[in-house]
Amino acid sequence: MYNFDEANSRIGTSCTKWDRYESRYNLKDVTALWVADMDFNCPPEVSKAMIRRAEHGIFGYTDPTEDCLQAIIDWEKRHHEIDVKKEDIVLTTGVVYAMYTAIEMLVKPDEKVMVMTPVYPPFFNTPASLSREVIYCPLILKPEVRIDLVKMEEQLKHDSSIKVLIFCNPHNPVGKSWTKEELRELLEITDRYGITVISDEIHADLVFQPLRHVSMLGVDQKYNHHIILLGAPTKTFNLAGMKISYALIPHREMCTEFAKRAKASGLSSINIFGFEALTAAYNHGDVWLKECLNYIYENMVWLKGFLNEHLPLCKYDVPESTYLAWVDFSGYDVPDNFAEILKFEGHVELQDGRGFKDSDGYQRINCACPRATLEKGMQRVVSCMKEKGWLS
Repeated sequence: MYNFDEANSRIGTSCTKWDRYESRYNLKDVTALWVADMDFNCPPEVSKAMIRRAEHGIFGYTDPTEDCLQAIIDWEKRHHEIDVKKEDIVLTTGVVYAMYTAIEMLVKPDEKVMVMTPVYPPFFNTPASLSREVIYCPLILKPEVRIDLVKMEEQLKHDSSIKVLIFCNPHNPVGKSWTKEELRELLEITDRYGITVISDEIHADLVFQPLRHVSMLGVDQKYNHHIILLGAPTKTFNLAGMKISYALIPHREMCTEFAKRAKASGLSSINIFGFEALTAAYNHGDVWLKECLNYIYENMVWLKGFLNEHLPLCKYDVPESTYLAWVDFSGYDVPDNFAEILKFEGHVELQDGRGFKDSDGYQRINCACPRATLEKGMQRVVSCMKEKGWLS
C-alpha cells in the first residue's frame, strides 16, 4: 500500500513546476497545478535501482541493456496487448524530440502535417519549428469527443501535400481514451491516402477502469507499416527528468532510417540512469501504478464535486484517461488572461487552455498531486474569483 497523500517537497530541487516562481516572477507561495508531471514519489524500486547504479561509481559511455529492451517488450504486451520486436525499438531522450526527428524524416519542406485540436502544443509547434505547414482538423467536442472523419478525409482528398498525422492517444488535454473502432476508422482513411501516423501514446498507462488503452499498433497489423508509436515510462511513473522514451516502428526501412538519424543527432543517447529507471519501473511498477491511478481518479471525482458546489457554471466531466482535468470556465465572465491573474494575484497556476488552440475559456488542471495540494489550489481559484468580482 503506497501513500499518495504524502510526497517530498520539490521546492529547491530545480523543479520546473515549483521552483520558477521566485526566480522568474518574484512570487512566493504559488500552488502549481499546471505542467504535466506528478507530485508523487516514484516507485521505491526505481529509486533503489538508481542508487545501486550510482554506488558503482563509474558513469562512462553505456549501451542499452537487454533487460531494458525486454522490459519494454513485456510492458507493451502486458498492458497494451501488442507484440513488439526488439528490432522495432529505438530508444530516445523524449517523445517531443522523437516527434521532431520523425517529422524531419517524413515531411519535406514543401509538405504538411495534420493535427487535431485542441491538443498538446508541441503537436503544432514542432512542425512549425521545422518550417512545415500545419493543417488543423479540430475534434468534435460536443455532445461527446470524436474525430471529425468527414472533415479529415475532405482535407486529405484535396491536399496531397499532407504527409503525416500527429495523433494523441489517449488525448491530452481532453482525456479521451479512443476505442478500437474509432482508431480503425482513422487508420482506414490514413491508409487510403498514404499518410503516416505518429501516435503519441505517452499517456497510455493512465486510463481509468473499466476502460483499457487501445494501442494504435494493436488495431490491425495491416496498418502498422505507416505507424510510428511514441511511448515512455515518464508520465506513468513521473520520470521526465530521466530523459528516457522510445519509438516503436514496425516498418523496417523506416525504423532503420529513424535510428540512423537518432544516433547522428544524439536523440538515442540515453542517460545511464534512464536505463535503470525504465527497467525497474516496467518490471516492478504494476502495483504502484494501479494504486496511483485509483488515487488520481478519486482526485478527479473530488474535483467534480468541488466544482459542482463552488463553481457550478464550470463544465467538467471526469476524463477517461490522463491525470489532467479539462475544465470550461466560460460560464463565468473571466478575462482572456484569467490564468495569469490566478497566478500573479491568486497564487495558483493552472494551464491556460488557449495554448492548446480551439479551447478559449478552458483551463487544464493537474490532479496528480496529494489531495491537500489540489484542495488548496482550487480554494485559491475560488477566493481569487470572488475577490475579482467574478463569483458572488
